Amino acid sequence: QADHNVIMLPFRSPGSIMRSVSTIISRTLPKPQACALRLPPVTNRMPPMLVPSVKPQMVVPLQSTAVRSLSTPSAATYNKPSPEVAKAIPRDWSEMSNDVLMIYAAHGIHEAHTEVLVREVMSVDNVTWDVANKTVEEMEEFNKSGMRTFTLPYYTGIFVAVTGGLVSIPLCFHLDTVMWFNDNFVTADVAEPKDLETWLEVGSWAWNWMEPPLGQISFFLLALQFARNQMVNLKLTPYTDRVMLYRAQRLVDKYPQYSPLIVSEFAKSSDWH
Repeated sequence: QADHNVIMLPFRSPGSIMRSVSTIISRTLPKPQACALRLPPVTNRMPPMLVPSVKPQMVVPLQSTAVRSLSTPSAATYNKPSPEVAKAIPRDWSEMSNDVLMIYAAHGIHEAHTEVLVREVMSVDNVTWDVANKTVEEMEEFNKSGMRTFTLPYYTGIFVAVTGGLVSIPLCFHLDTVMWFNDNFVTADVAEPKDLETWLEVGSWAWNWMEPPLGQISFFLLALQFARNQMVNLKLTPYTDRVMLYRAQRLVDKYPQYSPLIVSEFAKSSDWH
């Protein structure tokens, strides 16, 4: 209107005003110095997870080096023994230390028990190794004396087992042997000639009377084995353990001046023949 002085200013949006203010401030303030740390640009997206990147060329050489070190070790990795060390190695039971002998003796090695007994004789009788060794040889001979009677059941079992196993083959498959056994012990009806043409047919006919005794013998041996296992579980010494204890006590009574433990262990580890 004519009666009012009106000043018309150009219209600006709030966004343009903020940009103008930021431009004035950036021109007025000093420029910041360069920094080594650079931040990633601000975006509307979520920043991806930072996963360390490993280059293959940095890993493969290390792995190949480790494999080579395990498969083909370098010569400088191990120390080689000197001739003096090689000459000092024990070559016989008599050259081993007491600790090593006791370890071997704990595993039931008779040679170790023998050497331990030799050193026991040396300590008690105050003699040299050669003299003590002769004493131990006499003890070994006495320990094996009279064992033929105790080993008779074992030899009998071996003879019966081998003989029975070999004889059972012709008694089952050989026609003439089967016919003889049937005529003298079984007296069963003889099969037709056409059913006895092959050894398998002979075995099928003979199995009618061979099966009961063979099955019963097998079950009897199985029952004996089961009974022996129960005796071991109850700490009841079977025949073999009783014989070993008898030998040990007999040798201890023969040589009471020596350690009963060393003498008995020597007697138990000795052969029976």
